[in-house]
Amino acid sequence: MLWDWIVAGGFTMATLILLSIISIGVVLERLSFFKQVRRATQSLRTEIQGAFEKKKYDDALVHCRKSESPLAAMVLAEAASGRDAESADAERAMMLTMRGEMARLKQYLPILATVASIAPFVGLFGTCKGIITAFSDISTQGMGGPSVIAAGISEALVSTATGLLVAIPALMFYNYFTKAIANLALELESNAFQVYRDLRKNTAGATA
Repeated sequence: MLWDWIVAGGFTMATLILLSIISIGVVLERLSFFKQVRRATQSLRTEIQGAFEKKKYDDALVHCRKSESPLAAMVLAEAASGRDAESADAERAMMLTMRGEMARLKQYLPILATVASIAPFVGLFGTCKGIITAFSDISTQGMGGPSVIAAGISEALVSTATGLLVAIPALMFYNYFTKAIANLALELESNAFQVYRDLRKNTAGATA
């Protein structure tokens, strides 16, 4: 059945299958990447909390330097400013770092947006091609029954359905990742401010 669909769709199906493979690859890569980021962030939070409980505040920055979490980069950027977490310099340093980390999280998402945008048009092209084929068969063979136009109509319908089948999941995952990144950005910003605020307060208290 599937092979019959591919054959009926003509060369348009090859393009749609390629777009589908690319889309699936991006989704799987991003899901794996986000899982790693969440795991690294949760591990870093636990390590920082443990350092604070043991009053080994310098260890918190050591853990940040070893971590691949975006939270670590943001805390280190604030620490490099040498200012309090609420200061303009610290906030600017943290926000610039967060932009870089968000760009890393958004990597490859434009590919999903592109697939979601062009797949229906590729399917529409296949539809037009199929209808043209059907009328061409009629013009050359005459109205000899449904079998004359069956191939062209089949190609048209299969291309349309496949184009939507490729575009809809790509759009859904693009929206999912976009929303997840926005939520993660807010969470990271809040955590980075809190961690560095606590770090500065405890460090100041320990040296006073």
